[in-house]
Amino acid sequence: MALHTIEDSSPMTALKCNLCGRLLLIFFAMFAAQAVGSAFNIKYNVVQISPLLTGAQQVSFHEAINLYNMIAYPILVAIWGGVLFGLRVPSNDPATHSRQQRRVIMLPWIATILAAAGWLLCIPALFRGLHFSQEEINPHVFFHFPVSVIISMMIALAIGYFIIDWLRQALLFPLYFQEISPSKVRGAFALSVKGRGIVWIIAASICPIVALLLLLISPSPDSRNINFALLVAGFGILVAIFSAALLGRLIAKPLDQLRVAAQTIGKGDLDVRIDNLRADEFGILADEFNLMVNGLREKERIRSTFGRHVGREIAEQLLKSEADLEGVDRHVSVLFADIRGFTTRCENLLPKEAVLLLNTYHAHMTEIIETHDGIVNQLVGDGMMAIFGATGHSKAYASNAVNAGTAMLESLHELGEKLALYQFDPIRIGVGINTGNTVVGTIGSPRRMEYTAIGDTVNTAARIESMTKELGYPLLLSESTRSALTEDIAVEALPPSLIRGRKEPIVLYGVKLPTVSPAE
Repeated sequence: MALHTIEDSSPMTALKCNLCGRLLLIFFAMFAAQAVGSAFNIKYNVVQISPLLTGAQQVSFHEAINLYNMIAYPILVAIWGGVLFGLRVPSNDPATHSRQQRRVIMLPWIATILAAAGWLLCIPALFRGLHFSQEEINPHVFFHFPVSVIISMMIALAIGYFIIDWLRQALLFPLYFQEISPSKVRGAFALSVKGRGIVWIIAASICPIVALLLLLISPSPDSRNINFALLVAGFGILVAIFSAALLGRLIAKPLDQLRVAAQTIGKGDLDVRIDNLRADEFGILADEFNLMVNGLREKERIRSTFGRHVGREIAEQLLKSEADLEGVDRHVSVLFADIRGFTTRCENLLPKEAVLLLNTYHAHMTEIIETHDGIVNQLVGDGMMAIFGATGHSKAYASNAVNAGTAMLESLHELGEKLALYQFDPIRIGVGINTGNTVVGTIGSPRRMEYTAIGDTVNTAARIESMTKELGYPLLLSESTRSALTEDIAVEALPPSLIRGRKEPIVLYGVKLPTVSPAE
């Protein structure tokens, strides 16, 4: 994976200069951390170890230190520089760039290993220097010197790890992880939050406390021990404050980002994303958080899109339970509506004009149906089918269906004003409603599914709608619908009528609407 394919030489030059400056800062940050440990080590040696050495031993000791510094540290510095400045040019080769990404993540560990090698190798080197004095070494030196090196090393390594960890995350991650999260890079290991806490405890607490405990067995004068104890205590406090500040930046900031992002989502805003430039648990957490938000955003998109086809309530229900997809028995009211004379009207309309008329009509009527807790299930040309009670949550589905049909007819004047804006003539409709048991669910193939109601109740509702023109009532309902009404609605019983598909005549009820003319 490449960062970018850069054609122009000037942007590449600017990138190199910018990156080199960042690498230099990280390069010298390592030595700043080691200098802190060295200052502690030097003071420890002066106060605790020097009184244990003879004059000749002190000369040999300092000569060994100088020789070690001239031989070992240039090698370690060269290795550190090679590792670091090998990153000065991000590679466009995917394999090479992946190795560079792993190196960026591992920089704190590489610096820690190199620094630890420098500290630990000096123990045998300096003891060898002491043996050149040909004088017997005080036994306390064999205890104090390794302990002083180890304590100083732990302080330096902890501070160095935190500084480099923070700097490479702030300076290098934005350049090397533009297309992949650091937490997803394989073959690299970043210190966990728990591990950082352990390192901080070692640097800020254990090391200073151990140094203070060593004063109990030190042969130094009491006054100097007290001064050194005060120095160690003060140094421990400074290290604790410094490392806690770095640790706080590494932990508190991502926690605040997660908190703010979670609160934003809680308010319904799904346009939130955490910029993930972490290689530890927070990186994994940010990835999972962003994945969760993407899932919520996609689910909301599906719900919104699906809701346009089956109604938002049904969309919510289907998204929550796959069982409802298989079909359930429901006692529902089914409404069919149809525009009168639409086929003849279309003979004088252009195709796009017919579509505009239908869209205006369906939009107007769909709003009325949904206001009365109905679901517009099918839009077939100038006809529409709506279901009331499909969710099983309301017992007033029959009354809702009749009220919706009434509102649809009473709103024809308002609809006519909308159509007049496009130079369309007013329209008239017929509405038929039937109530009974149906199977409500999705039918079709795996590639094309449709949510609908099936059964004789649906077929009868369609045939009742076709009787509105014949019987002179724009709104007709069946006996089963009238019986299921939960409120008083004025209806007029009509003589038994034969409808297609039925051997026996059925009783229909008409609803007289004073503001609506009989269906044509």
